[in-house]
Amino acid sequence: MEKLVLPLILLLIFSIFFVEAVAIVPKFVELQCKRTRYPNLCASSLAAHLNPKSQDPQEIAQVALKVSIVKAVYTKNYLRIVSKELEQKKAKEYQVVKDCLDQMSDSVSQLTNSFKELQRMKSVEYSEGDFAWCQSNVQTWLSTVLTDSYICMDGFDGYPMSGKMMAMIKARVLNVAQVTSNTLALFNGYAAWHRANSNAGSGGYGKKEP
Repeated sequence: MEKLVLPLILLLIFSIFFVEAVAIVPKFVELQCKRTRYPNLCASSLAAHLNPKSQDPQEIAQVALKVSIVKAVYTKNYLRIVSKELEQKKAKEYQVVKDCLDQMSDSVSQLTNSFKELQRMKSVEYSEGDFAWCQSNVQTWLSTVLTDSYICMDGFDGYPMSGKMMAMIKARVLNVAQVTSNTLALFNGYAAWHRANSNAGSGGYGKKEP
């Protein structure tokens, strides 16, 4: 399964984040990012990768999820490099970094599952029961990523690692937690919009805010 997932993740990395350009934040994106815990980060991370004319709540949630995947993969790869260096040095910090690597590896899997589930939710054949089941899955997996991230950071308490290494690890893991928190908020907004419009028909996200 992981061998099948890896090409997808690499594709996302090169198609979305090969270059992070500064972009003007569309008003619609700015408004939706206000529902998140980190609105400035939300707006800056999404603006360059969304159609500026998009009014599609699922597209916003999907792009936000891709952002989380890319950040998690980068962090996982960084932790793998650091853990190998510490293992070779037989450093006492090796185990805590290895534990964090395991947490981030799990996060990549949870995010990838969420992405695939969100893709399934596009199907017009889905009943409301199917949608609710998928919604619950995505919410659970994204919440697990947040838990993994904070467990990772808490694990470094009491370890006198070099300042630069500690700061780099914590900054990267915290970034994963922040963008994933935003993703969860945007996904919840999409799910609320879907429930509000599934019976009456969708008049466009811009016409009826969740």
